[in-house]
Amino acid sequence: MAAEVDKKEESTAPAKKGKGLLIAIIAVAVIGAAAGAYFIFGGKKSAPAEGHGAEAEASSHESPAGSHGEPAAKDGGLFNLEPFIVNLQDNSGTRYLKLTINLELSEGASAADLTAQATQIRDSLIILLSSKSYTDIGTVEGKYLMRDEIVARVNQFLKKGKVKTAYFTEFVIQ
Repeated sequence: MAAEVDKKEESTAPAKKGKGLLIAIIAVAVIGAAAGAYFIFGGKKSAPAEGHGAEAEASSHESPAGSHGEPAAKDGGLFNLEPFIVNLQDNSGTRYLKLTINLELSEGASAADLTAQATQIRDSLIILLSSKSYTDIGTVEGKYLMRDEIVARVNQFLKKGKVKTAYFTEFVIQ
């Protein structure tokens, strides 16, 4: 009888080790995925990309990070603008630009100032973007020039601090 008990213990021991190893591997994978997601997405708040029709040339809502009317940046951080969809000035047919911009603020700049003047800022940027043609922004140099123009336009609306740079997080021409 003792020999039978030993055989049962020996036969269940490898199965328990196998299950324990499998659980450990799964736990490490889940923890690794969570850590990776934290490092990639943890410090960034981004505006949700909502689909707008091409006729909706002016996306006029300023509700980054899923909240309405609240800025998605702290002072000196990133301020996320809702996507812009504009018609480009092109003789070859109708072309559209979909552009999502994140603004990097200096320490003195306030996201509250940008939120307070969101309508004026969006209007100014829509006028700028819709005045461009594909040949203006189809090159890397054209994109850099447009980025500088965006920064200059937004800085006109800030009372203190400034926008250091603009980042294009989505840039689609159709």
